[in-house]
Amino acid sequence: MDLAGGPKWLPPDLERLRTVETLLSVLLDETRARIAAVEAEERVRADAARHRPPGVEWVIEYGIDAAGRSVLVHTGDCPLVSGRSRPATRAQAVETLRDSIARACAICRVDSALGLLDV
Repeated sequence: MDLAGGPKWLPPDLERLRTVETLLSVLLDETRARIAAVEAEERVRADAARHRPPGVEWVIEYGIDAAGRSVLVHTGDCPLVSGRSRPATRAQAVETLRDSIARACAICRVDSALGLLDV
């Protein structure tokens, strides 16, 4: 690297240097945005892991309405388990899917894990 003229791979004229500067600025902005998105995803996963009951096979998630109805059923290791969830037995998970408005989580596919294809 020539300290007086900069790295040999950089163009010598101002117009092309400004183009390189703009490109690098855009890349830096995009990189920072992607870092922020990945960090947000990691925070969501960490939050879900904190709320996941240890050693539980099935989890029922309840709504935020006053009735507190069950809304989703998850496997115990599903990354989407929220703080509004409680551990459940296999029988409770099956009954909840059959007898309520609760749905099977589309991520962990608890209906397949329970052996229920048409709930």
